[in-house]
Amino acid sequence: TDHLIEWCQTHELECKKLFSDSMQDAQEEGRRKHQLHHGKNQIYVEMAKVILLHDETKEFWSLAQVNPGAFASSIHSRLDVLKSKYQKQNALLGQMGAGCTYKEL
Repeated sequence: TDHLIEWCQTHELECKKLFSDSMQDAQEEGRRKHQLHHGKNQIYVEMAKVILLHDETKEFWSLAQVNPGAFASSIHSRLDVLKSKYQKQNALLGQMGAGCTYKEL
């Protein structure tokens, strides 16, 4: 999960595309909306290549180099789990928590 989050932090444009960049967000930020021109699966494949570089045994890294698409559904599933946890926390807080300190949360 740490490597997945790190990838997302360093690939802002892909994340905006992956997580449905909204027209409202784009207008508020004074930019154009970023749309996905190819399937999300391609982004999951790119994520797998980078994330699996950190595999300690190098077993998954080797597999990802040969067939990175094999890990796309796993990446997608993990993102769904994280999204669900995020939404649950938002509901508990009654807000998104942006700008709050750890103690405030």
